[in-house]
Amino acid sequence: MSKKSTQQSPKPSWAELRQQYRRFVQYVSPDRRYFALDIVSIVVAVLTNTAMIWLMGRPLSMIQSGEYEALFGVLSLFAGVLFVNQASQMGGGWLTNWLGLRFIGRVRNAIISRLLSLSFPVAGQVPRGDLLARLSNDVNRVSAILVEARLMLVSHLLTLSLYIAMLFWIDVRLALIALATVPLFVLHQRFFSERKRRATEGFLKTNGELLAFEEQGLANLRGVSANAAESQVTTMHQNVFAKACRWAVRERGLEVAFGVSFTVLIYLVGVLIVLLGVDGVRGGSLPVGLLVSFLLYLGYLTVPVRGLADIAFQYAGNVPAAQRIIEVMDAQPAVVDTQAAALVVEKGRIDIEGLSFAYPGAPNVLHNAQVTIQGGETVALVGPSGSGKSTLATLLLRFYDPQQGRILIDGQDLCEVSILSVRQNMAVVWQEPFVLNDTIHANLLMAKPDASEAQIIEACKRSHAWEFIDALPGKLDSLLGAGGTELSGGQKQRLAITQAFLRDAPILILDEASSALDSQSEQVIVQALDELRANRTTLLIAHRYSSIRSADRVVYFEGDGSLSVGRHEELMANHPSYREAVEWQTAEGE
Repeated sequence: MSKKSTQQSPKPSWAELRQQYRRFVQYVSPDRRYFALDIVSIVVAVLTNTAMIWLMGRPLSMIQSGEYEALFGVLSLFAGVLFVNQASQMGGGWLTNWLGLRFIGRVRNAIISRLLSLSFPVAGQVPRGDLLARLSNDVNRVSAILVEARLMLVSHLLTLSLYIAMLFWIDVRLALIALATVPLFVLHQRFFSERKRRATEGFLKTNGELLAFEEQGLANLRGVSANAAESQVTTMHQNVFAKACRWAVRERGLEVAFGVSFTVLIYLVGVLIVLLGVDGVRGGSLPVGLLVSFLLYLGYLTVPVRGLADIAFQYAGNVPAAQRIIEVMDAQPAVVDTQAAALVVEKGRIDIEGLSFAYPGAPNVLHNAQVTIQGGETVALVGPSGSGKSTLATLLLRFYDPQQGRILIDGQDLCEVSILSVRQNMAVVWQEPFVLNDTIHANLLMAKPDASEAQIIEACKRSHAWEFIDALPGKLDSLLGAGGTELSGGQKQRLAITQAFLRDAPILILDEASSALDSQSEQVIVQALDELRANRTTLLIAHRYSSIRSADRVVYFEGDGSLSVGRHEELMANHPSYREAVEWQTAEGE
Protein backbone atom coordinates (compact mmCIF):
# COMPACT_ATOMS: atom_id res chain seq x y z
CA MET A 1 0.00 0.00 0.00
CA SER A 2 1.65 3.17 -1.19
CA LYS A 3 1.08 6.79 -0.45
CA LYS A 4 -1.30 8.55 -2.78
CA SER A 5 -0.07 9.99 -6.00
CA THR A 6 -1.38 13.24 -7.40
CA GLN A 7 -1.35 11.78 -10.91
CA GLN A 8 -4.77 10.74 -12.13
CA SER A 9 -5.40 7.23 -13.36
CA PRO A 10 -6.40 6.53 -16.98
CA LYS A 11 -10.03 6.09 -17.90
CA PRO A 12 -11.13 2.50 -17.12
CA SER A 13 -13.27 0.47 -19.49
CA TRP A 14 -16.74 -0.74 -18.46
CA ALA A 15 -15.32 -4.24 -18.04
CA GLU A 16 -12.69 -2.87 -15.66
CA LEU A 17 -15.36 -0.97 -13.75
CA ARG A 18 -17.39 -4.16 -13.30
CA GLN A 19 -14.28 -6.00 -12.15
CA GLN A 20 -13.57 -3.34 -9.52
CA TYR A 21 -17.10 -3.43 -8.08
CA ARG A 22 -17.31 -7.24 -8.28
CA ARG A 23 -14.75 -7.38 -5.48
CA PHE A 24 -17.46 -6.16 -3.10
CA VAL A 25 -20.17 -8.65 -4.02
CA GLN A 26 -19.12 -10.92 -1.14
CA TYR A 27 -20.31 -8.25 1.29
CA VAL A 28 -23.74 -8.16 -0.35
CA SER A 29 -24.29 -11.89 -0.85
CA PRO A 30 -25.30 -12.76 2.75
CA ASP A 31 -28.43 -10.61 2.33
CA ARG A 32 -29.76 -12.18 -0.89
CA ARG A 33 -33.14 -13.00 0.69
CA TYR A 34 -33.61 -9.45 1.91
CA PHE A 35 -32.64 -8.09 -1.50
CA ALA A 36 -35.28 -10.35 -3.05
CA LEU A 37 -37.86 -9.02 -0.59
CA ASP A 38 -36.83 -5.46 -1.44
CA ILE A 39 -37.24 -6.24 -5.15
CA VAL A 40 -40.76 -7.52 -4.47
CA SER A 41 -41.63 -4.20 -2.83
CA ILE A 42 -40.12 -2.39 -5.83
CA VAL A 43 -42.23 -4.41 -8.29
CA VAL A 44 -45.39 -3.67 -6.31
CA ALA A 45 -44.50 0.05 -6.18
CA VAL A 46 -43.83 0.24 -9.93
CA LEU A 47 -47.01 -1.65 -10.86
CA THR A 48 -49.16 0.54 -8.62
CA ASN A 49 -47.45 3.67 -9.96
CA THR A 50 -48.30 2.60 -13.49
CA ALA A 51 -51.93 1.96 -12.50
CA MET A 52 -52.19 5.30 -10.68
CA ILE A 53 -51.06 7.26 -13.73
CA TRP A 54 -53.66 5.49 -15.85
CA LEU A 55 -56.35 6.13 -13.26
CA MET A 56 -55.43 9.84 -13.09
CA GLY A 57 -56.28 10.35 -16.77
CA ARG A 58 -59.35 8.08 -16.77
CA PRO A 59 -61.75 10.53 -14.94
CA LEU A 60 -61.09 13.23 -17.57
CA SER A 61 -62.12 10.90 -20.38
CA MET A 62 -65.22 9.85 -18.36
CA ILE A 63 -66.18 13.47 -17.84
CA GLN A 64 -65.64 14.17 -21.55
CA SER A 65 -67.97 11.26 -22.44
CA GLY A 66 -70.51 11.99 -19.63
CA GLU A 67 -69.89 8.83 -17.53
CA TYR A 68 -70.36 10.62 -14.20
CA GLU A 69 -71.85 7.64 -12.31
CA ALA A 70 -68.65 5.60 -12.63
CA LEU A 71 -66.38 8.38 -11.30
CA PHE A 72 -66.73 7.32 -7.62
CA GLY A 73 -65.64 3.77 -8.37
CA VAL A 74 -62.55 4.95 -10.28
CA LEU A 75 -61.60 7.41 -7.52
CA SER A 76 -62.07 4.72 -4.82
CA LEU A 77 -59.88 2.34 -6.78
CA PHE A 78 -57.28 5.10 -7.11
CA ALA A 79 -57.26 5.59 -3.31
CA GLY A 80 -56.76 1.86 -2.70
CA VAL A 81 -53.92 1.65 -5.21
CA LEU A 82 -52.34 4.76 -3.66
CA PHE A 83 -52.36 3.14 -0.21
CA VAL A 84 -50.67 -0.02 -1.48
CA ASN A 85 -48.16 2.10 -3.39
CA GLN A 86 -47.13 4.18 -0.37
CA ALA A 87 -46.93 1.14 1.91
CA SER A 88 -44.62 -0.69 -0.51
CA GLN A 89 -42.45 2.39 -0.97
CA MET A 90 -42.11 2.92 2.77
CA GLY A 91 -41.23 -0.72 3.42
CA GLY A 92 -38.82 -0.85 0.49
CA GLY A 93 -37.13 2.41 1.51
CA TRP A 94 -36.56 1.17 5.07
CA LEU A 95 -35.22 -2.15 3.79
CA THR A 96 -32.84 -0.44 1.35
CA ASN A 97 -31.37 1.75 4.09
CA TRP A 98 -30.98 -1.28 6.36
CA LEU A 99 -29.22 -3.27 3.64
CA GLY A 100 -26.91 -0.32 2.98
CA LEU A 101 -25.91 -0.13 6.64
CA ARG A 102 -25.21 -3.87 6.77
CA PHE A 103 -23.01 -3.61 3.67
CA ILE A 104 -21.14 -0.62 5.09
CA GLY A 105 -20.62 -2.45 8.37
CA ARG A 106 -19.16 -5.51 6.66
CA VAL A 107 -16.80 -3.54 4.43
CA ARG A 108 -15.58 -1.30 7.25
CA ASN A 109 -15.01 -4.33 9.45
CA ALA A 110 -13.08 -6.02 6.64
CA ILE A 111 -10.88 -2.93 6.19
CA ILE A 112 -10.16 -2.70 9.92
CA SER A 113 -9.41 -6.41 10.05
CA ARG A 114 -7.05 -6.11 7.08
CA LEU A 115 -5.25 -3.09 8.54
CA LEU A 116 -4.76 -4.92 11.83
CA SER A 117 -3.38 -7.97 10.04
CA LEU A 118 -0.99 -5.77 8.08
CA SER A 119 0.30 -4.33 11.35
CA PHE A 120 1.66 -0.84 11.70
CA PRO A 121 4.68 -0.97 9.30
CA VAL A 122 2.44 -1.26 6.23
CA ALA A 123 -0.71 0.45 7.51
CA GLY A 124 1.42 3.36 8.71
CA GLN A 125 2.45 4.20 5.14
CA VAL A 126 -0.86 6.03 4.69
CA PRO A 127 -1.83 8.86 7.07
CA ARG A 128 -4.52 7.93 9.57
CA GLY A 129 -6.79 10.72 8.36
CA ASP A 130 -6.73 9.30 4.84
CA LEU A 131 -7.50 5.82 6.18
CA LEU A 132 -10.48 7.28 8.03
CA ALA A 133 -11.65 8.87 4.78
CA ARG A 134 -11.51 5.46 3.09
CA LEU A 135 -13.44 3.91 5.98
CA SER A 136 -16.22 6.50 5.84
CA ASN A 137 -16.63 8.50 2.65
CA ASP A 138 -15.22 5.93 0.24
CA VAL A 139 -17.22 3.03 1.70
CA ASN A 140 -20.42 5.11 1.55
CA ARG A 141 -19.82 5.81 -2.14
CA VAL A 142 -19.34 2.12 -2.92
CA SER A 143 -22.48 1.30 -0.92
CA ALA A 144 -24.40 3.75 -3.11
CA ILE A 145 -23.47 1.62 -6.13
CA LEU A 146 -23.60 -1.91 -4.73
CA VAL A 147 -26.82 -1.51 -2.73
CA GLU A 148 -28.91 1.53 -3.63
CA ALA A 149 -27.98 1.62 -7.33
CA ARG A 150 -28.53 -2.12 -7.83
CA LEU A 151 -32.03 -1.90 -6.42
CA MET A 152 -32.82 1.30 -8.25
CA LEU A 153 -31.63 -0.32 -11.47
CA VAL A 154 -34.41 -2.90 -11.09
CA SER A 155 -36.92 -0.17 -10.34
CA HIS A 156 -35.86 2.04 -13.25
CA LEU A 157 -35.74 -0.77 -15.83
CA LEU A 158 -39.16 -2.09 -14.83
CA THR A 159 -40.65 1.40 -14.77
CA LEU A 160 -39.11 2.23 -18.12
CA SER A 161 -40.49 -0.95 -19.70
CA LEU A 162 -44.02 -0.48 -18.36
CA TYR A 163 -44.22 3.23 -19.16
CA ILE A 164 -42.93 2.73 -22.70
CA ALA A 165 -45.46 -0.07 -23.19
CA MET A 166 -48.24 2.29 -22.02
CA LEU A 167 -47.00 5.02 -24.35
CA PHE A 168 -47.20 2.68 -27.33
CA TRP A 169 -50.59 1.42 -26.18
CA ILE A 170 -51.93 4.99 -26.09
CA ASP A 171 -50.33 6.36 -29.30
CA VAL A 172 -47.64 4.61 -31.37
CA ARG A 173 -46.66 7.72 -33.34
CA LEU A 174 -46.03 9.89 -30.32
CA ALA A 175 -44.17 7.04 -28.61
CA LEU A 176 -41.81 6.59 -31.56
CA ILE A 177 -41.08 10.33 -31.59
CA ALA A 178 -40.26 10.22 -27.89
CA LEU A 179 -37.94 7.21 -28.31
CA ALA A 180 -36.15 8.87 -31.22
CA THR A 181 -34.61 11.31 -28.74
CA VAL A 182 -32.85 8.55 -26.71
CA PRO A 183 -29.45 8.89 -28.49
CA LEU A 184 -29.38 12.51 -27.38
CA PHE A 185 -29.57 11.45 -23.74
CA VAL A 186 -26.87 8.80 -24.23
CA LEU A 187 -24.46 11.38 -25.66
CA HIS A 188 -25.33 13.69 -22.77
CA GLN A 189 -24.46 11.04 -20.20
CA ARG A 190 -21.17 10.11 -21.88
CA PHE A 191 -20.14 13.77 -21.99
CA PHE A 192 -20.42 14.14 -18.22
CA SER A 193 -19.43 10.70 -16.85
CA GLU A 194 -15.66 10.82 -17.52
CA ARG A 195 -15.43 14.39 -16.19
CA LYS A 196 -17.28 13.25 -13.09
CA ARG A 197 -14.85 10.34 -12.57
CA ARG A 198 -11.80 12.60 -12.76
CA ALA A 199 -13.36 15.13 -10.40
CA THR A 200 -14.28 12.41 -7.89
CA GLU A 201 -10.78 10.95 -7.99
CA GLY A 202 -9.25 14.37 -7.35
CA PHE A 203 -11.65 15.10 -4.51
CA LEU A 204 -11.09 11.77 -2.75
CA LYS A 205 -7.32 12.23 -2.82
CA THR A 206 -7.34 15.82 -1.59
CA ASN A 207 -10.04 15.08 0.99
CA GLY A 208 -7.84 12.28 2.35
CA GLU A 209 -4.94 14.73 2.60
CA LEU A 210 -7.19 17.21 4.42
CA LEU A 211 -8.38 14.66 6.96
CA ALA A 212 -4.81 13.48 7.51
CA PHE A 213 -3.66 17.06 8.16
CA GLU A 214 -6.53 17.67 10.58
CA GLU A 215 -5.83 14.42 12.44
CA GLN A 216 -2.13 15.29 12.75
CA GLY A 217 -2.90 18.82 13.90
CA LEU A 218 -5.34 17.68 16.58
CA ALA A 219 -2.90 15.01 17.75
CA ASN A 220 -0.16 17.62 18.26
CA LEU A 221 -2.03 20.49 19.89
CA ARG A 222 0.54 20.76 22.68
CA GLY A 223 3.43 21.06 20.24
CA VAL A 224 1.59 23.63 18.12
CA SER A 225 0.80 25.78 21.15
CA ALA A 226 4.28 25.42 22.63
CA ASN A 227 5.79 26.77 19.42
CA ALA A 228 3.16 29.52 19.06
CA ALA A 229 2.51 28.09 15.60
CA GLU A 230 -1.28 28.47 15.63
CA SER A 231 -1.35 31.01 12.81
CA GLN A 232 1.03 28.97 10.61
CA VAL A 233 -0.91 25.75 11.11
CA THR A 234 -4.20 27.59 10.48
CA THR A 235 -2.81 28.99 7.22
CA MET A 236 -1.57 25.55 6.18
CA HIS A 237 -5.01 24.10 6.94
CA GLN A 238 -6.67 26.79 4.84
CA ASN A 239 -4.41 25.93 1.90
CA VAL A 240 -5.07 22.19 2.17
CA PHE A 241 -8.80 22.83 2.55
CA ALA A 242 -8.84 25.17 -0.46
CA LYS A 243 -7.27 22.43 -2.59
CA ALA A 244 -9.90 19.90 -1.51
CA CYS A 245 -12.63 22.51 -1.88
CA ARG A 246 -11.72 23.19 -5.51
CA TRP A 247 -12.16 19.52 -6.36
CA ALA A 248 -15.38 19.31 -4.33
CA VAL A 249 -16.83 22.34 -6.14
CA ARG A 250 -15.81 20.86 -9.47
CA GLU A 251 -17.46 17.54 -8.63
CA ARG A 252 -20.62 19.14 -7.30
CA GLY A 253 -20.73 21.56 -10.23
CA LEU A 254 -20.67 18.68 -12.69
CA GLU A 255 -23.52 16.99 -10.80
CA VAL A 256 -25.60 20.18 -10.91
CA ALA A 257 -24.79 20.81 -14.58
CA PHE A 258 -25.70 17.22 -15.42
CA GLY A 259 -29.05 17.48 -13.62
CA VAL A 260 -30.00 20.88 -15.03
CA SER A 261 -29.07 20.07 -18.63
CA PHE A 262 -30.88 16.72 -18.38
CA THR A 263 -34.03 18.44 -17.14
CA VAL A 264 -33.86 20.94 -20.00
CA LEU A 265 -33.65 18.11 -22.54
CA ILE A 266 -36.63 16.35 -20.95
CA TYR A 267 -38.78 19.48 -21.05
CA LEU A 268 -37.89 20.14 -24.67
CA VAL A 269 -39.00 16.62 -25.59
CA GLY A 270 -42.19 17.15 -23.55
CA VAL A 271 -43.01 20.39 -25.35
CA LEU A 272 -42.57 18.63 -28.71
CA ILE A 273 -44.96 15.83 -27.67
CA VAL A 274 -47.58 18.32 -26.44
CA LEU A 275 -47.50 20.20 -29.72
CA LEU A 276 -47.97 17.00 -31.70
CA GLY A 277 -50.56 15.55 -29.30
CA VAL A 278 -52.83 18.58 -29.44
CA ASP A 279 -53.44 17.85 -33.13
CA GLY A 280 -54.76 14.40 -32.19
CA VAL A 281 -57.16 15.81 -29.58
CA ARG A 282 -58.34 18.47 -32.00
CA GLY A 283 -58.98 15.83 -34.68
CA GLY A 284 -60.84 13.57 -32.22
CA SER A 285 -58.47 10.62 -32.63
CA LEU A 286 -57.03 11.00 -29.12
CA PRO A 287 -59.30 11.56 -26.06
CA VAL A 288 -58.09 14.29 -23.71
CA GLY A 289 -57.81 11.78 -20.85
CA LEU A 290 -55.46 9.58 -22.88
CA LEU A 291 -53.35 12.61 -23.83
CA VAL A 292 -53.11 13.53 -20.14
CA SER A 293 -52.10 9.96 -19.29
CA PHE A 294 -49.58 9.96 -22.14
CA LEU A 295 -48.04 13.21 -20.90
CA LEU A 296 -47.97 11.89 -17.32
CA TYR A 297 -46.28 8.68 -18.43
CA LEU A 298 -43.84 10.71 -20.48
CA GLY A 299 -43.22 13.11 -17.60
CA TYR A 300 -42.73 10.35 -15.06
CA LEU A 301 -40.59 8.53 -17.59
CA THR A 302 -37.95 11.13 -16.81
CA VAL A 303 -37.50 9.50 -13.40
CA PRO A 304 -36.21 6.12 -14.68
CA VAL A 305 -34.42 7.71 -17.64
CA ARG A 306 -32.65 10.19 -15.41
CA GLY A 307 -32.12 7.51 -12.78
CA LEU A 308 -30.44 5.16 -15.26
CA ALA A 309 -28.27 7.99 -16.55
CA ASP A 310 -27.37 8.92 -12.98
CA ILE A 311 -26.48 5.31 -12.14
CA ALA A 312 -24.10 5.20 -15.11
CA PHE A 313 -22.82 8.63 -14.05
CA GLN A 314 -22.15 7.50 -10.46
CA TYR A 315 -20.95 4.04 -11.55
CA ALA A 316 -18.03 5.59 -13.40
CA GLY A 317 -17.60 8.49 -10.98
CA ASN A 318 -17.34 6.43 -7.79
CA VAL A 319 -14.85 3.86 -9.04
CA PRO A 320 -11.91 5.79 -7.48
CA ALA A 321 -13.51 5.17 -4.08
CA ALA A 322 -13.65 1.44 -4.83
CA GLN A 323 -10.02 1.49 -5.97
CA ARG A 324 -8.88 3.19 -2.76
CA ILE A 325 -10.59 0.52 -0.66
CA ILE A 326 -9.21 -2.30 -2.83
CA GLU A 327 -5.73 -0.80 -2.39
CA VAL A 328 -6.06 -1.41 1.35
CA MET A 329 -7.55 -4.88 0.93
CA ASP A 330 -4.78 -5.92 -1.51
CA ALA A 331 -1.90 -4.53 0.56
CA GLN A 332 0.61 -7.18 1.54
CA PRO A 333 1.98 -7.48 5.09
CA ALA A 334 5.64 -6.78 5.76
CA VAL A 335 5.93 -10.31 7.17
CA VAL A 336 4.29 -13.41 5.71
CA ASP A 337 3.07 -15.80 8.39
CA THR A 338 3.92 -19.35 7.44
CA GLN A 339 1.46 -20.80 9.98
CA ALA A 340 4.27 -23.10 11.03
CA ALA A 341 4.80 -24.69 14.42
CA ALA A 342 4.17 -22.63 17.54
CA LEU A 343 7.04 -21.09 19.47
CA VAL A 344 7.64 -22.89 22.77
CA VAL A 345 9.61 -20.88 25.34
CA GLU A 346 11.13 -22.64 28.33
CA LYS A 347 14.22 -20.62 29.34
CA GLY A 348 13.77 -17.50 27.25
CA ARG A 349 17.28 -17.46 25.75
CA ILE A 350 17.63 -15.11 22.75
CA ASP A 351 20.37 -15.60 20.14
CA ILE A 352 20.93 -12.94 17.50
CA GLU A 353 23.14 -14.31 14.74
CA GLY A 354 24.56 -12.23 11.87
CA LEU A 355 21.50 -9.97 11.91
CA SER A 356 21.22 -7.32 9.19
CA PHE A 357 18.18 -5.16 8.57
CA ALA A 358 17.26 -2.04 6.62
CA TYR A 359 13.94 -0.28 6.23
CA PRO A 360 12.68 0.01 2.63
CA GLY A 361 14.76 2.53 0.72
CA ALA A 362 17.09 3.20 3.66
CA PRO A 363 20.61 2.06 4.65
CA ASN A 364 21.20 -0.74 7.14
CA VAL A 365 20.11 -0.03 10.69
CA LEU A 366 21.67 -3.29 11.91
CA HIS A 367 24.61 -4.98 10.20
CA ASN A 368 25.90 -8.44 11.10
CA ALA A 369 24.73 -7.98 14.70
CA GLN A 370 25.69 -10.74 17.14
CA VAL A 371 24.52 -11.10 20.74
CA THR A 372 23.25 -13.79 23.12
CA ILE A 373 20.84 -12.99 25.94
CA GLN A 374 20.48 -15.66 28.59
CA GLY A 375 17.09 -16.71 29.90
CA GLY A 376 15.97 -14.55 32.84
CA GLU A 377 18.62 -11.92 32.09
CA THR A 378 17.84 -8.18 31.99
CA VAL A 379 19.66 -6.45 29.14
CA ALA A 380 19.58 -2.72 28.49
CA LEU A 381 19.55 -1.59 24.85
CA VAL A 382 21.22 1.83 24.62
CA GLY A 383 22.65 4.00 21.90
CA PRO A 384 22.02 7.11 19.82
CA SER A 385 18.59 7.82 18.37
CA GLY A 386 17.99 5.83 15.21
CA SER A 387 20.74 3.32 15.97
CA GLY A 388 18.37 0.33 15.99
CA LYS A 389 17.18 -0.17 19.59
CA SER A 390 13.46 -0.07 18.78
CA THR A 391 14.16 -1.80 15.47
CA LEU A 392 15.44 -4.85 17.35
CA ALA A 393 12.21 -4.91 19.36
CA THR A 394 10.12 -4.81 16.18
CA LEU A 395 12.18 -7.69 14.75
CA LEU A 396 11.62 -9.72 17.91
CA LEU A 397 7.87 -9.11 17.59
CA ARG A 398 8.07 -9.98 13.87
CA PHE A 399 6.69 -6.70 12.65
CA TYR A 400 9.54 -7.16 10.17
CA ASP A 401 11.83 -10.05 9.27
CA PRO A 402 15.59 -9.50 8.87
CA GLN A 403 17.16 -9.42 5.42
CA GLN A 404 20.10 -11.46 6.69
CA GLY A 405 20.81 -13.52 9.76
CA ARG A 406 18.28 -14.79 12.24
CA ILE A 407 16.86 -14.46 15.73
CA LEU A 408 16.43 -17.60 17.80
CA ILE A 409 14.51 -18.08 21.02
CA ASP A 410 15.45 -21.25 22.84
CA GLY A 411 16.97 -22.45 19.57
CA GLN A 412 13.86 -21.79 17.44
CA ASP A 413 14.18 -19.44 14.44
CA LEU A 414 11.44 -16.80 14.70
CA CYS A 415 10.95 -16.90 10.93
CA GLU A 416 10.00 -20.56 11.17
CA VAL A 417 7.30 -20.24 13.84
CA SER A 418 3.88 -18.59 13.71
CA ILE A 419 3.63 -14.86 14.36
CA LEU A 420 0.81 -15.38 16.85
CA SER A 421 2.89 -17.72 18.99
CA VAL A 422 5.80 -15.26 18.95
CA ARG A 423 3.69 -12.39 20.24
CA GLN A 424 1.88 -14.58 22.77
CA ASN A 425 5.25 -15.26 24.40
CA MET A 426 6.15 -11.58 24.70
CA ALA A 427 4.80 -8.71 26.76
CA VAL A 428 5.57 -5.14 25.78
CA VAL A 429 5.26 -1.93 27.79
CA TRP A 430 5.65 0.90 25.32
CA GLN A 431 6.67 4.42 26.19
CA GLU A 432 3.27 5.54 24.87
CA PRO A 433 0.70 3.00 26.17
CA PHE A 434 -2.14 1.91 23.90
CA VAL A 435 -5.50 2.76 25.47
CA LEU A 436 -8.95 2.15 23.96
CA ASN A 437 -11.88 4.48 24.52
CA ASP A 438 -13.57 1.89 26.74
CA THR A 439 -13.62 0.73 30.35
CA ILE A 440 -10.52 -0.19 32.33
CA HIS A 441 -11.82 -3.75 32.41
CA ALA A 442 -12.10 -3.95 28.61
CA ASN A 443 -8.59 -2.50 28.15
CA LEU A 444 -7.05 -5.04 30.51
CA LEU A 445 -8.83 -7.94 28.81
CA MET A 446 -6.89 -7.18 25.62
CA ALA A 447 -3.87 -8.74 27.33
CA LYS A 448 -5.75 -11.83 28.51
CA PRO A 449 -9.33 -12.19 27.19
CA ASP A 450 -10.20 -15.02 29.59
CA ALA A 451 -8.87 -13.31 32.73
CA SER A 452 -11.17 -13.48 35.75
CA GLU A 453 -11.97 -10.39 37.82
CA ALA A 454 -9.87 -11.79 40.67
CA GLN A 455 -6.87 -12.16 38.32
CA ILE A 456 -7.36 -8.62 37.03
CA ILE A 457 -7.53 -7.13 40.51
CA GLU A 458 -4.42 -9.07 41.58
CA ALA A 459 -2.51 -7.80 38.52
CA CYS A 460 -3.69 -4.24 39.26
CA LYS A 461 -2.37 -4.51 42.81
CA ARG A 462 1.00 -5.86 41.65
CA SER A 463 1.35 -2.99 39.19
CA HIS A 464 0.22 -0.41 41.81
CA ALA A 465 -2.68 0.50 39.50
CA TRP A 466 -5.33 -0.57 42.01
CA GLU A 467 -4.44 2.47 44.13
CA PHE A 468 -6.11 4.84 41.68
CA ILE A 469 -8.64 2.37 40.18
CA ASP A 470 -10.19 1.66 43.60
CA ALA A 471 -10.70 5.40 44.10
CA LEU A 472 -12.69 5.77 40.86
CA PRO A 473 -16.53 5.71 41.18
CA GLY A 474 -16.85 2.95 38.58
CA LYS A 475 -13.63 1.15 39.54
CA LEU A 476 -12.86 -1.37 36.75
CA ASP A 477 -15.95 -0.23 34.81
CA SER A 478 -14.72 3.38 34.63
CA LEU A 479 -14.47 4.80 31.11
CA LEU A 480 -11.02 6.03 30.08
CA GLY A 481 -11.95 8.43 27.29
CA ALA A 482 -10.32 8.72 23.86
CA GLY A 483 -6.61 7.96 24.22
CA GLY A 484 -7.02 7.62 27.99
CA THR A 485 -7.69 11.33 28.52
CA GLU A 486 -9.20 10.60 31.93
CA LEU A 487 -5.86 9.24 33.20
CA SER A 488 -2.47 10.76 33.93
CA GLY A 489 0.67 9.53 32.20
CA GLY A 490 1.68 7.49 35.22
CA GLN A 491 -1.75 5.90 35.51
CA LYS A 492 -1.70 4.86 31.84
CA GLN A 493 1.74 3.35 32.34
CA ARG A 494 0.53 1.36 35.32
CA LEU A 495 -2.36 0.01 33.24
CA ALA A 496 0.15 -1.07 30.59
CA ILE A 497 2.20 -2.83 33.27
CA THR A 498 -1.00 -4.48 34.53
CA GLN A 499 -1.55 -5.85 31.04
CA ALA A 500 1.99 -7.27 31.09
CA PHE A 501 1.32 -8.96 34.47
CA LEU A 502 -1.88 -10.48 33.06
CA ARG A 503 -0.10 -11.66 29.92
CA ASP A 504 2.54 -13.37 32.06
CA ALA A 505 4.84 -13.87 29.06
CA PRO A 506 8.38 -15.26 29.51
CA ILE A 507 9.97 -12.44 27.50
CA LEU A 508 9.44 -8.79 28.39
CA ILE A 509 10.22 -5.69 26.30
CA LEU A 510 10.24 -2.34 28.13
CA ASP A 511 10.41 0.83 26.06
CA GLU A 512 11.60 2.85 29.09
CA ALA A 513 8.10 3.31 30.41
CA SER A 514 9.11 5.81 33.12
CA SER A 515 11.13 8.27 31.05
CA ALA A 516 8.42 10.94 30.70
CA LEU A 517 7.08 10.82 34.29
CA ASP A 518 7.64 12.93 37.38
CA SER A 519 9.89 11.53 40.10
CA GLN A 520 7.05 10.32 42.34
CA SER A 521 5.26 8.51 39.50
CA GLU A 522 8.57 7.14 38.26
CA GLN A 523 9.32 5.62 41.66
CA VAL A 524 5.99 3.75 41.66
CA ILE A 525 6.50 2.57 38.08
CA VAL A 526 10.05 1.39 38.77
CA GLN A 527 8.82 -0.68 41.74
CA ALA A 528 6.17 -2.32 39.56
CA LEU A 529 8.67 -2.98 36.76
CA ASP A 530 11.17 -4.53 39.15
CA GLU A 531 8.54 -7.04 40.23
CA LEU A 532 7.44 -7.61 36.62
CA ARG A 533 10.99 -8.40 35.45
CA ALA A 534 11.47 -11.18 37.99
CA ASN A 535 12.18 -14.53 36.31
CA ARG A 536 11.70 -13.10 32.81
CA THR A 537 14.09 -12.35 29.97
CA THR A 538 13.87 -8.58 29.80
CA LEU A 539 14.99 -6.16 27.11
CA LEU A 540 15.02 -2.60 28.40
CA ILE A 541 15.11 0.01 25.63
CA ALA A 542 16.91 2.76 27.56
CA HIS A 543 16.62 6.36 26.40
CA ARG A 544 18.32 7.54 29.60
CA TYR A 545 21.53 6.02 30.87
CA SER A 546 20.36 6.41 34.48
CA SER A 547 17.82 3.61 33.91
CA ILE A 548 20.37 0.89 33.09
CA ARG A 549 21.66 0.43 36.64
CA SER A 550 19.43 -2.57 37.28
CA ALA A 551 20.42 -4.31 34.02
CA ASP A 552 22.67 -7.33 34.07
CA ARG A 553 24.34 -6.31 30.84
CA VAL A 554 24.26 -3.51 28.29
CA VAL A 555 24.00 -3.78 24.50
CA TYR A 556 25.35 -0.57 22.99
CA PHE A 557 24.19 0.24 19.45
CA GLU A 558 27.10 1.96 17.73
CA GLY A 559 25.03 3.74 15.08
CA ASP A 560 26.79 1.97 12.18
CA GLY A 561 24.75 -1.23 12.58
CA SER A 562 27.16 -3.00 14.93
CA LEU A 563 26.75 -3.80 18.63
CA SER A 564 28.99 -3.78 21.69
CA VAL A 565 28.02 -5.94 24.66
CA GLY A 566 29.19 -5.90 28.27
CA ARG A 567 28.44 -4.86 31.80
CA HIS A 568 28.00 -1.17 32.48
CA GLU A 569 31.29 -0.96 34.35
CA GLU A 570 33.15 -2.77 31.57
CA LEU A 571 31.83 -0.48 28.87
CA MET A 572 32.58 2.60 30.97
CA ALA A 573 36.17 1.43 31.25
CA ASN A 574 36.75 0.14 27.71
CA HIS A 575 34.27 1.85 25.37
CA PRO A 576 35.03 5.56 24.79
CA SER A 577 31.77 6.33 22.92
CA TYR A 578 29.66 4.72 25.60
CA ARG A 579 31.56 6.46 28.40
CA GLU A 580 31.29 9.83 26.65
CA ALA A 581 27.54 9.42 26.12
CA VAL A 582 26.95 8.47 29.77
CA GLU A 583 29.09 11.32 31.08
CA TRP A 584 27.46 13.85 28.76
CA GLN A 585 23.94 12.85 29.77
CA THR A 586 24.89 12.68 33.46
CA ALA A 587 26.37 16.16 33.29
CA GLU A 588 23.29 17.43 31.45
CA GLY A 589 21.05 15.94 34.14
CA GLU A 590 22.98 17.78 36.84
